Amino acid sequence: MGVGVTGWQLAFCALVIVVAFTVRGAAGFGGGALATTLLALVFPVHVVVPVLTVLTFLASMEHGIRHKEEILWRQIAFLTPSIAIGVAGGLYLLGELNAELLRKALGAFVIAYAAFVFVTSKRPVRVPAGVARPVGAVLGAIASFVATLFGGAAGPLFAIHYGNLGLAPSVFRVTMTVTLLILAGLRITGYTGLGLYDRVTLTVLAVALPFMWIGGRIADRVADRLAAPTFYRLVGVILLVSGAVLLLK
Repeated sequence: MGVGVTGWQLAFCALVIVVAFTVRGAAGFGGGALATTLLALVFPVHVVVPVLTVLTFLASMEHGIRHKEEILWRQIAFLTPSIAIGVAGGLYLLGELNAELLRKALGAFVIAYAAFVFVTSKRPVRVPAGVARPVGAVLGAIASFVATLFGGAAGPLFAIHYGNLGLAPSVFRVTMTVTLLILAGLRITGYTGLGLYDRVTLTVLAVALPFMWIGGRIADRVADRLAAPTFYRLVGVILLVSGAVLLLK
């Protein structure tokens, strides 16, 4: 076990990962922000973010491979430069901010994100067709920046862009998945360069891996039984409370 990691922390990590990847698999987004927020209550953000990025990469790879014929590569190519810019900005701040400031910044961001979840659960965001491409590029950069810095919350912003394209549900889902896969790959490369995959981080990652798979299997069973608006509001409440705790901690 890595220095500074206790048994109860790893047990809490296992529980959070199961819940978060159940949310991610069933709802399509929200799992990353939920996991980051809850795990940051017991681990430094500099540990949480690299761990969740690897888990997201592996989960996205599995789905992308199974449905590769439906991937909309043209749209992914359009967003890739924006993704790279956002990742670079997030990596810069992650390397500059200390753990205390980063935790409080995460708390403030999560509260704002929870408000966004509440609003969009009732009224999905729509962008006028005439400005859809430039807005999509900006959203891609912002999504990549916040995901690199805070470990989650990219999905809803990418979903605004892809949701305006009128895609079939299966195409939407796999294109979103591969977009997040590319984002995660760039983030992993950057985190490795910052030296974030140390002994503690790798210990937490090793514990989390099997529970990611369990969460995904649970999601397969419950996805069709959930009332989406109620589900999103529940996630929003959890994020709101957790964000407030991070700010006050």
